[in-house]
Amino acid sequence: MYSFISMRGSLLKPMVCRMLIHALLILATLMFKTQAQSSTEGNQPPSHDAHDMKSTTGFLDVLLENYDRRMRPNFDGEPTTIYVDMHISRFDTIKEVSMDFGMTVFLRMRWNDPRLRYNMTSQHIPPSAFMLDKIWIPDLFFTNEKVAYFHDVTRENILLRFYPNGDVLYSVRVSLTLACQMKFEKFPMDEQHCYLEMESYGYTTRDLNFEWKKDKPLTNDTIFELQQFKVTETRVNKCDKLYYTGNFTCIKVNFTLERELGYYWLIIFIPSFLLVLLSWVSFWINPFASPARISLCITAVLTITTQAIGVHEALPKVSYVTAIDVWMALCLIFVTGALFEYACVNHCLQRFGKNRIKELLSRAGAEMALVDLSNSSEPGRMGFKGQTSVADTYDIESQIKEHKEVVQALRIDRFSRYAFPMAFIAFNIVYWPVTLMKEDTH
Repeated sequence: MYSFISMRGSLLKPMVCRMLIHALLILATLMFKTQAQSSTEGNQPPSHDAHDMKSTTGFLDVLLENYDRRMRPNFDGEPTTIYVDMHISRFDTIKEVSMDFGMTVFLRMRWNDPRLRYNMTSQHIPPSAFMLDKIWIPDLFFTNEKVAYFHDVTRENILLRFYPNGDVLYSVRVSLTLACQMKFEKFPMDEQHCYLEMESYGYTTRDLNFEWKKDKPLTNDTIFELQQFKVTETRVNKCDKLYYTGNFTCIKVNFTLERELGYYWLIIFIPSFLLVLLSWVSFWINPFASPARISLCITAVLTITTQAIGVHEALPKVSYVTAIDVWMALCLIFVTGALFEYACVNHCLQRFGKNRIKELLSRAGAEMALVDLSNSSEPGRMGFKGQTSVADTYDIESQIKEHKEVVQALRIDRFSRYAFPMAFIAFNIVYWPVTLMKEDTH
């Protein structure tokens, strides 16, 4: 019995030693990991979750206890510089009649306020718009603004962020309707130059200075898609203004808007061009067919006039001549010219004598009214023959064409067939290069 116990004790001693060694190794590993983790955390700032809510509230109360929001940063010192950048969320329709345009932007301003510096490792200021009424904010306003409003769905779209070095970031979403002094001399081949101008209302350049952010001061979500315009260029610059109350800081962004011509080609230019061509058809119509030629020319004149009135409904009542006015006026002149041309032709036929024409036409029958006199060659000068039978139609026709007044009327028609198109082509050669030429605005 004693020998069994002694043999069992000799077997347990190595096992206990191995277990102790294994436990010591595990304990040493855990201690090393804990020490390494604590040293790593000591080199990093604590997370926001580590800050106590009560201590942060107390810190904010102490930080703003002696803060006077009525005074700008660096009061009585160097001017406070405000760095501005803008993100354009939407570009709205441009209205020519009221001469304005709309846009929605994220306006961001950043400046340094030494009174708001803090130690980030021990404290943290959460971003909140509730502190907007407790700190100093620049008095920026839009000089060419007609209507503006902030967005508050579902809460006020305002961001106020603080940095340990005293920097303050203020961002707000605002929709604007801005005035734009448009010029319509080349309408609808025009370019409009609109702008958004921001200025300090109360602080002069000795106290406040607006500057565009050096890196990407202007951004946008997508390419601007407008109904009749495309934005071809955007430029930012300074525009400090001098009033009798002082010199005030100002920054400006310029938009170059080029009008798309697709709508005006389909609605104005092509229809009016076809109406001018239609008026020239009267030169090939029998000069004795007065109702057909007069109705054709008058219809073209009335249609051109209606088009011109419709174009001006989309424009403000300007006192100068626009490019579309020149086009419509020249089209109206060409169409009216076709009507006056037939007045000259009819005058020549009246000199020939209506009674003599009716007498000869009654002998030839009703078919004589449809004879095309315009394609015949110029006849000689011969007098009328005496009596002509109804069957001798072409002999009656030749007698009419041989009269000098009828010959003169036919010559006017033949001359107009070439003169009117050539004059209209010459007008287009001059009109389009002049109106499509772009002006250098830089």
